Amino acid sequence: MEKIAVISADIINSSKFEEHAFIDAMRVLVEPAGNYLVNRGERFLSSRGDSFQLMTTDIQKSFFKAIFLKSYFKRKQIGLKNEKGKEAIDIRISLAVGLSKTIPEDIGKSLEEPFVLSGRALDQMKKKKQTFIITTSHEAYNKELELLCAFLDNVFNGWTLAQAEVIYYLVQGFKQTEIADMLNLSQPSVSNRIQLARWNLIDKMNSRFLEIIEKL
Repeated sequence: MEKIAVISADIINSSKFEEHAFIDAMRVLVEPAGNYLVNRGERFLSSRGDSFQLMTTDIQKSFFKAIFLKSYFKRKQIGLKNEKGKEAIDIRISLAVGLSKTIPEDIGKSLEEPFVLSGRALDQMKKKKQTFIITTSHEAYNKELELLCAFLDNVFNGWTLAQAEVIYYLVQGFKQTEIADMLNLSQPSVSNRIQLARWNLIDKMNSRFLEIIEKL
């Protein structure tokens, strides 16, 4: 048995976006961003144009990978169908950690625990008006995680495009000075955006997540 993490995701209101711009945004699933999301040999499943699933054995980084996806889409504005203007994309993310007997060759057909947990939670998110959830096989932890994720949802909803952009780079391990150079900003400006994006709360959530998955 091996502990793995599965992320299931879909784009919110994908039908309202221009198709060519939407497809361009989905390039996060391929290199170079794909190198951060999955390790060599791990697989993506793109079941429809607006949804995908990935698995990773690197469970210690799986929470930050979910945050990476959230920030990647939140930082992008793309064209809307049948009207002028652009709008930011948002995404539902269901992260599950559990045990798998084998590492599946075809993750779209796997019935191993973390795939079932992740997919089931994603299906329930629209009804619950959630955009981020973490699930395990331990119900007591799930109740705690659901509450913590509700607070995180509130944080994500408050992100500006500029704040999401600095989180996108920060979660990948870039230093503030490096982010400042890439975005042509001062280091204090980057620091301010990081604080406004409530990175301190996100980092604390990751610490608690790591404690929980260690006990599973």
